Amino acid sequence: MPAVAPRASRPRMTGPWPTRVLTAAVLVGSCGAGLAYSQDPSHAIDAVGRVSGFEVRDISLSGQHETSISSIVATASLAPGATMFTVNAEDMRKRVEALPWVQRATVRKVLPGTVKLEIEEAEPFARWRTEGGVKLIARDGMVLSDSVEPRYLDLPLVAGQSANTKAEEAVALLDANPLFQIRTRAAVRVGERRWDLVLDTGATVMLPEDNPSAALDRLADLEMNGSITMEPVIVDMRLADRTVVELHPTDANELYIAPEQEKGFEEPSDLLAAAIAEAKRADDPLAAAIREATQ
Repeated sequence: MPAVAPRASRPRMTGPWPTRVLTAAVLVGSCGAGLAYSQDPSHAIDAVGRVSGFEVRDISLSGQHETSISSIVATASLAPGATMFTVNAEDMRKRVEALPWVQRATVRKVLPGTVKLEIEEAEPFARWRTEGGVKLIARDGMVLSDSVEPRYLDLPLVAGQSANTKAEEAVALLDANPLFQIRTRAAVRVGERRWDLVLDTGATVMLPEDNPSAALDRLADLEMNGSITMEPVIVDMRLADRTVVELHPTDANELYIAPEQEKGFEEPSDLLAAAIAEAKRADDPLAAAIREATQ
């Protein structure tokens, strides 16, 4: 269990620490009037604490793996000469929990002079592609690192504005559809409301906002009769009554499968261009995800 090395000793009261607590209380009480008129009574309280032997001499850390000891100690921000009387455990906990990787922190003061910090770190959950690069995120979307180490390259990749906060939704969708789980290179958040899946062949599957799992089930049934996603096509599954496949995006050559109730449906002439335009409106790096899928 790592601990901060103690500082050089200074004169202090000796004896059992319960006796020292009582003595310190008497000293503080005797200085009560002075403390009442002091702009910063913590200095006087710390002076009494140091004389009584309650200066903070050790910080005991446990549970940290990805978070450096130096960053935790710096964030704990214990002033030189601080005593157990003026250490605010709740404030320290909040500061430490603001560090990347730290999901939960517990701070305990152990008399006469030790502060124990127990850290619970978040688990890496997914990768999030942004315009600034690929970041490592936790299940709740918290950014753990601005870069991704090779050991995490097998984690799911999401892209797009606010995709990090909805990554759990995308992963659950793919977990429920194993056929597309193993083939999906990236789940792209479009308009902060729905997902596009970029497959290993470069094909893009445009999913509806509501019940995207049912749309994937429908696509799986179509794939049983002959795969339509083995080429870099665009498959529009956004409407429940039809599936639109653009075979050659540059030529806008479209194939309609099982068309029904076509009234009121206006299909864009170039689905890929429409998807990229929509993604750009939401600050969504769809093009980067598509390039990565086709590499």
